[in-house]
Amino acid sequence: MEAANQGGTHLGPVSRYALAFFHAAILERRKFGPIGWNVPYEWMDSDFQVSREQVQMYLESQPGVPWITLKYIIAEVNYGGRVTDDKDVRLISAFLKRYFNEGVLEDGYKLSPLDAYTCPDEGSLEEVREHVRKLPMDEDPQVFGLHPNAQITAQTEAAKQFLGIILSVQPRIASGGGMKPEDLVAQIAEGFLGRVPKVMNRKEANPETYKKTPEGGIVSLGVFHGQEMDRFNVLIQCVQSTLMTLGKAIKGFVVMSAQLEDMYNAFLLQKLPPNWGEVAYPCLKPLNSWYTDFEERIAFMTRWLQMGPPASFWVPCFYFPQGFMTCAKQVHARKTKIPIDDLVFWQEPTTGTDPSSAKAPEDGVNVHGFFLQGAGWDVKKVKMVESEKAVLFKELPVTWIQVVEEEVHQKVSKEPGRYTCPLYKTSLRKGTLATTGHSTNFVCYFHLPSDVEDQGHWVRRGVALLCMLDE
Repeated sequence: MEAANQGGTHLGPVSRYALAFFHAAILERRKFGPIGWNVPYEWMDSDFQVSREQVQMYLESQPGVPWITLKYIIAEVNYGGRVTDDKDVRLISAFLKRYFNEGVLEDGYKLSPLDAYTCPDEGSLEEVREHVRKLPMDEDPQVFGLHPNAQITAQTEAAKQFLGIILSVQPRIASGGGMKPEDLVAQIAEGFLGRVPKVMNRKEANPETYKKTPEGGIVSLGVFHGQEMDRFNVLIQCVQSTLMTLGKAIKGFVVMSAQLEDMYNAFLLQKLPPNWGEVAYPCLKPLNSWYTDFEERIAFMTRWLQMGPPASFWVPCFYFPQGFMTCAKQVHARKTKIPIDDLVFWQEPTTGTDPSSAKAPEDGVNVHGFFLQGAGWDVKKVKMVESEKAVLFKELPVTWIQVVEEEVHQKVSKEPGRYTCPLYKTSLRKGTLATTGHSTNFVCYFHLPSDVEDQGHWVRRGVALLCMLDE
């Protein structure tokens, strides 16, 4: 604190430098897409100027340094005032924590894991400028709190956008004896039509699927399955009917409507047709991968219908995974007579990587099919670790979701080494703000074990669970 009491001779410039570094880092972090920020915010120089003046005011008005106050005002008010996603609010607070702490008073304090990025030593303005000139020209993702793999993610996304533009402007006329566009689309449609799954029928249900409760109603998971099955049946019928109509339109038997033309163009670009997207679940996969995934989802729902509830549930399969989580709570609430509002989830990942060999727990449910982005996973030690080089995703093993009372949850959640990891439906992460205060893309939090005590490390890494990949 001595440096703070010396009239701010060194702390003032250092704090302004740290604030400027923070401002630049959060702006540059946007280029990494959703792993950087869920929503790309437009922070401006005015946010920096206001924060700089407030820092100067607090340093001059009192002998000590109110770190907590400064971090709150800058992260939650000045910059956080533009932030609409609560996960990004958490990130910006964890980000600023690295730059605003007592460590900045020490010479050579590192502003990132890399040795090149440090606070300048006490000196003249020209010396500070010289310090800035020596910074590397190419920024490593670690400067922004991310893993080096984030560079691969950003470059892959840029390449996808570039290729998408090229494909959108390519001529639609075949040349050099290649297949005509209409023949290609007809071939794709015919292939898909032959693979359309059968509509699911409640009459084929296993007695356990829609088991009755003592009160005469259907068990919560049965109600949920019925709702999901109805949605999938609508999608199956839509896929089948539109494929048949498109085939006829290409042959000239029916009029090629605007809707069918959009579907025709989507097939050429390997994208999901808009008319399917209107009744489908959120998914960013290209067309062929989407159709394979569609078949796998129907197969899982059919097995559940005909063979009863599985030992482990493929949660990413569902249209509304949040509804499944609520059903798990309802089952426990009815079993224990505890109000559902007093119950919360607690996750315990297992060492099992094969869902088919999992055993159904007495309490709670087993789930699988999630992918960890921004971190790796040690199956044997059952904990998060740093990502391996060039490995962007790791599939999480079968996880036991317990339903516990909120008092118990508050005690165990305070234990060190647990990262509160958000689960999203797609890698886009952002969605429409729902009445719950969360994005519609957000499902719930998973509490994952790790050896890192400062969980802000994983927050800055942008670590999250995804229900599906984009390939």
